[in-house]
Amino acid sequence: MKKLWIGIIALALGAWVTGCSDSDDSSTDPTPNADPIVGTWTSEGSGYVAPGLAAAPFKVKKIVATFNTNGSYTVISTDSSNANVTYKGTFVATENAGTTIRTIVLTQTEPTTVTSTGIYQVDKNQFKYEVIQTTPAIAGISAPTAAEGFGSTKYNGFKLGVTWVQTFVKYGNLTGSWISEGTGNVAPGLAAAPFKVKKIAATFNTNGSYTVVSTDSSNANVTYKGTYVATENAGSTIKTIILTQTEPTTVTSTGIFEAKGNSLTYEVIQTTPAIAGISAPVFSEGFGSTKYNGFKLGITWVQKFTLQ
Repeated sequence: MKKLWIGIIALALGAWVTGCSDSDDSSTDPTPNADPIVGTWTSEGSGYVAPGLAAAPFKVKKIVATFNTNGSYTVISTDSSNANVTYKGTFVATENAGTTIRTIVLTQTEPTTVTSTGIYQVDKNQFKYEVIQTTPAIAGISAPTAAEGFGSTKYNGFKLGVTWVQTFVKYGNLTGSWISEGTGNVAPGLAAAPFKVKKIAATFNTNGSYTVVSTDSSNANVTYKGTYVATENAGSTIKTIILTQTEPTTVTSTGIFEAKGNSLTYEVIQTTPAIAGISAPVFSEGFGSTKYNGFKLGITWVQKFTLQ
């Protein structure tokens, strides 16, 4: 039984990898491979990497999967010793009536040849994924189905629950509409008097423009507009952002953000005209690094947004 269980773990990892390069061949979609899974996704840490993969002997700590529009994929799995394994293959994805969970059949070609079957569900910038090898068949194992949902991989009819369920996210995708509302989300410096901001709706567009609507405790709104430029920082998922506001006043602000799946952490401060004693946060020091006379202001200007 122990030998079988280890085999299942290995096959689940390989199967996941195959699924990472999802290409939608659904007859209902006239655009080849226009599947929402196309892109580069990361699964890292507890609550993201499937428990069966995170546990010994595999000790997987991170998986990066790139799904291409031509139906190919590349997945790199990294274990706790920083050893990498690369998987490649092709896939076919199909929609299921009455649910956003899709079925996927994966044909892995490297480093071994297997066929795997499973399910996935994309929700904006993150998705759930569960697959298992089906050819060659593993005795007692049956693949998860859209009808039974995630956690429905079975061994001798017994559901294995979250064991092979993974969560992946896209990093750095700021485009879209985001909401920050309530304690723990709106920055404390904005929530406090005299501003008393209770909600912020921010939209970042692909053309580099943005619109932000701020609502205070009396339900009065102020709309801000302008343009932005975001740049990556080597070795970090935190990006630098420069915003050139054009309405209702003209100012330049600088800061940092981290878009992880459907969550956004954001910290910026006005830099032009300069505010005496104030320096903008930097990615190397992380969130909470806005300073006044060299003293870090912590969470004062850190905001949390959720993608809508």
